[in-house]
Amino acid sequence: LVPPPPSITIQAMERNVTLVGKQLCWSDALFYCRDFNWDLLSIRGLEDQEMVDELVASAPFPLTSHLWVGLRRSITGSSWFWMSRDPMDFTQWDAASQHSSPCGGVSSVERSTWRQSSCEEHLDFICVTGPTEGDNKVHFYSSTRQKQTQCV
Repeated sequence: LVPPPPSITIQAMERNVTLVGKQLCWSDALFYCRDFNWDLLSIRGLEDQEMVDELVASAPFPLTSHLWVGLRRSITGSSWFWMSRDPMDFTQWDAASQHSSPCGGVSSVERSTWRQSSCEEHLDFICVTGPTEGDNKVHFYSSTRQKQTQCV
């Protein structure tokens, strides 16, 4: 049996939030969260961002410099959205974040900083466990990847 990856879970704002110490590309992180939790985390406001910063600071295992969350950019434009369909009313983009990738994450080094990253980059990630009121599992994300294979 393969042991589970290191993780730490906290309860915050009526959600269980789990930081997973397993480096996966964005789509594999999404599938992992949907298989074992509920979804990749959406950061809905300053309180959520502060909770993420505290969770990252308390991690008892080493982290990648950035962490996947449920951030995606529209393929047809420059607008960003949460996979959970939560409103994008709050952002913390790093001014230097200029990347053509449609995937986004949070920094584990600089507090309250979001950055675009290549979707193929293997990063640790943050899942949320639900369902709770306001969290909607999204079913429309599709991939050509076979469920048990990892992206490059």
